[in-house]
Amino acid sequence: MRLAQYALLLAICLAIPGGVAARGKPEPIPCPADVVAAVAAACPCDGSPQPDSSIVPWRNHGEYVRCVVHLRNQYRKSDCLDDTLKRSLARCAARSTCGKDGKVLCCTYDLGTCSDPTPDAVKAGVCNNDAAVACDVAADCTKSKASIAPDGAACAERGGVDVGPGSVCTPCPPPPAP
Repeated sequence: MRLAQYALLLAICLAIPGGVAARGKPEPIPCPADVVAAVAAACPCDGSPQPDSSIVPWRNHGEYVRCVVHLRNQYRKSDCLDDTLKRSLARCAARSTCGKDGKVLCCTYDLGTCSDPTPDAVKAGVCNNDAAVACDVAADCTKSKASIAPDGAACAERGGVDVGPGSVCTPCPPPPAP
């Protein structure tokens, strides 16, 4: 009887690791040359890629974040990530418009001026909006900040530019010409 109990206990202990793996614990995968690009390709903002190359839109934001976190965990287990990527991949996915119907990335710009009187590819001036920044032309003084807005109209009310879907972690594109 005691032997049967030990055999049962041993069988249960041996079954646990298989059960944990079956629940979705990530397995190591080969490291890509560009982890960020690989995550963007595997978990694009517009939806889940299908084997037939079609895209099925994310049901919600959580589904998108889950895709990124699962892939991040696989790369982490494979030792593909530096400390910055370990922290930022999931954070940037969470701070994105992906899977959020109608939400847009809204960029606001601080268009500074440069005190350099002669634009000549030598940064001899300073920006009026940040004296610690050397500049040659006014474009060197442009600062931007990204946020998520409910829609394009709300972004415009903030004085921003709707740049479509994305994450606040990606740099804003250059401001539109006046």
